[in-house]
Amino acid sequence: MNLSDIRLEIKQLIRLALPIFTAQVALTSLGVVDTIMSGWVGVDDLAAIGLGSSILLPVFIFTTGILLALTPITARYLGQKKPQAITHSLQQGLWLAIPLGLVSMLLLMIPQPLLNLLSLSDSVYRLTEDYLFWAAFGLPGIALFQVYRFFWEGLGITLPTLTISLAALLLNIPLNALFIWGYGPIEGMGAVGCGVATAIVMWSMLVGGWVYVRWAKKTQIYRVPGLVKPVWTSGIKPIIWLGLPMAFALLFEVGMFSFIVLFIAPLGTSVIGAHQIAMSFTSLLFMLPLSLAMAMTVRVGLAYGQENRVALMRSVLCGTGLAFLFGVTLSISTYLLREPIVSLYTDHSEVVYIALTLLIFAASYQVFDAIQVAMAGALRGLHDTQSTMWVTLFSYWGIGLAGGYVLAFNNPFGEPLGVYGFWTGIVCGLALAAMLLMFRLQWMLKRVEFKQ
Repeated sequence: MNLSDIRLEIKQLIRLALPIFTAQVALTSLGVVDTIMSGWVGVDDLAAIGLGSSILLPVFIFTTGILLALTPITARYLGQKKPQAITHSLQQGLWLAIPLGLVSMLLLMIPQPLLNLLSLSDSVYRLTEDYLFWAAFGLPGIALFQVYRFFWEGLGITLPTLTISLAALLLNIPLNALFIWGYGPIEGMGAVGCGVATAIVMWSMLVGGWVYVRWAKKTQIYRVPGLVKPVWTSGIKPIIWLGLPMAFALLFEVGMFSFIVLFIAPLGTSVIGAHQIAMSFTSLLFMLPLSLAMAMTVRVGLAYGQENRVALMRSVLCGTGLAFLFGVTLSISTYLLREPIVSLYTDHSEVVYIALTLLIFAASYQVFDAIQVAMAGALRGLHDTQSTMWVTLFSYWGIGLAGGYVLAFNNPFGEPLGVYGFWTGIVCGLALAAMLLMFRLQWMLKRVEFKQ
């Protein structure tokens, strides 16, 4: 493994990761824009977006996690030079996305049993309920788009993800303005308008994805004329088998943050708003290591399909080094820029104070978060997803959520820490996940046998 090969691998990872990162920032910015624009309406609207997003995100992430299996599957088939198998996986992924999207939509339309468990004001309850109802209509569309996206990313094509995501962000801003404040015959809906805009944007992304796959030269070889029937054994089942553990792993991580919002709801709208601000910004930061992890999945999956151990090790080592570098940079940036960051969201003094403190916690876990997501990306490329599921369950829920709850409300070491207790649990859970996933990847690399 010489220096020129290492430089080339780093360039390949960055070439893949950079468009994905920009696209992920654009996608995450949809939520950031919703948070900022609803915050201008009032604290109740900000709290409703925070609660609504925390309920919507786990449902969306679970569907996305299952369909994410298409990336390592496609990358491995690409390494094995099996275009027919890639086409088959794409078609079966589309069939799978239809019921996943419909079930997700129905779940979001009946949030009342969950909302009834919370101590919410009538205004926040109504706004959250209506926001989720309208946003739910977009989930079938975004599920189908994710199939196209993970297909072309598995091929190492990332530019369409960037283009479509940026277009979605640009579309979301005027749609938000239209439905939040109203214009002409359209009455302003406050935070609820964000749900309407979100649904329209999701279906627009599907249209963009379909147009690219239909007409792009790079995807012509994988197109099949006519309708292809769903096949369970050789089509849908392999995607579910590989994707379901990924869905649970992502759900455990996202669910940790979402359940924290539900637990801190009785602490008041200022705490909810501050937590939402911190989560909104750190979710944006997370897109950088997440994009690198997606690039590692493609590169590792390609080397895995080629049975090339040298290329595999090179991808893992370069990716891990970049993840550490990204984590350190994000940690320092978050700490130094926390005051201007919070000022973009609100000038409410109590919300500002709490949010500034939470961003110090966020700065302390950036390195751990970058390492753990990079290790998970490499393991996905090796088609090992179950280990990540169990590690995240123990680390995020056993340590992060359960430990955070104890520190927040029943601290055995002193006074209850409130929302700060949960963020202490987050730091500890992410650190443990990074260590365990690193050990798992080392074990997998020793276990895999290749011809080269």
